[in-house]
Amino acid sequence: MLSRLSTPIAFDLFLRIGITASRQPRSRHLHSSTPRLVHNSNMSQNVEAGAQSRRPKKLIFAPGDIEAISDSPEPPAHAQSAVPSHLGPEALRSQTSTPNSTSESQLMSHPARAHQFVTNPPLTISQMHGTNPLHQFNTWFHDPRLTPSSSPETCTLATAELPSGRVSARVLYLKELDEHGWVVYSNWGSREGKGRQVWGPDANTDTIGSIPPPGDLPQQGNKWGALTFLWASVERQVRIEGMLEPLSREESEPYWRTRERGSQIGAWASWQSRVLWSGEPLQLAENQRRKSVAKLQGNVPADIDETDINDGRALLEERVKDMEQRFAGVENIPLPPFWGGVRLVPESVEFWQGRKSRLHDRFRYVRVEGSGVGGDAQWRVQRLSP
Repeated sequence: MLSRLSTPIAFDLFLRIGITASRQPRSRHLHSSTPRLVHNSNMSQNVEAGAQSRRPKKLIFAPGDIEAISDSPEPPAHAQSAVPSHLGPEALRSQTSTPNSTSESQLMSHPARAHQFVTNPPLTISQMHGTNPLHQFNTWFHDPRLTPSSSPETCTLATAELPSGRVSARVLYLKELDEHGWVVYSNWGSREGKGRQVWGPDANTDTIGSIPPPGDLPQQGNKWGALTFLWASVERQVRIEGMLEPLSREESEPYWRTRERGSQIGAWASWQSRVLWSGEPLQLAENQRRKSVAKLQGNVPADIDETDINDGRALLEERVKDMEQRFAGVENIPLPPFWGGVRLVPESVEFWQGRKSRLHDRFRYVRVEGSGVGGDAQWRVQRLSP
């Protein structure tokens, strides 16, 4: 499958977006049009012979890291819940859960006890992009009702390990959307986490592995993945299923340079998902604090220095100090070989919008031919039953 999903590594083109070395407050890059591009001759020297002449055109880049430029007003207030005032938050947060409790009986007897979808008008095929789900996603992502403070780039990536089929999911941030797919960044070399599921186990467990290069993927592992975005404030979600492919180091470098120095140090210091400490049941029971007698000092128990035990955090912080010493005086901390971007190349993309009475609108794009490289993918669009 991945053989047809070629990953261009040419770096002649790059975004004119004013990347800074420090991370800005979380906000979105709210440009509705395609960003302008600028020539970078230094990076083009890394292009291998025969590689494509340009990188994938980006629709979104580092939305949570680069300060948004937007004059969009705040969205209108959401529709009020249909739940009566006497069945408000107090009843919903009731400590009782028995079927015969008064509060639960009232809730169960009221047909509007759950959230009712009333924000959007009907979603019809004429409102969807006719040929490209990536452009449709870009339109929804830049909905002015999605404020930067809501972090709309938040998404859930699900992968599954073979041969067990065991599924795991984790919350990440979308960092790029280009003409090939959705890009997230993380530690992919660690075989204790998602790297094991995607690339397969590593024979050497004493050192952290590297991200495999795009043209030399291991046969082991499960390259299928799923990505989900939930935008509850506008009653929408997007579900993407497809194949995961690594970015080249040249492609990962631009986003790496947007990260603050502390985050770069942290990436080097953390062997992601490796166990730092483990407590056995008897040990934990002996050190269990009675919440009813605990006195708080700020947000932590006042006796924390007397009752705490070494739970592995000190080991991580020592590792951070080691990395700070290692890169002391280094202005540009290099990209770790085990850290970088992975692109989800879509095989199907579903756009879901809530409707009253749970009769939601769902449109799914299914790839029928083409790889998506250079915009040659063809998509069938289907309406799904709610």
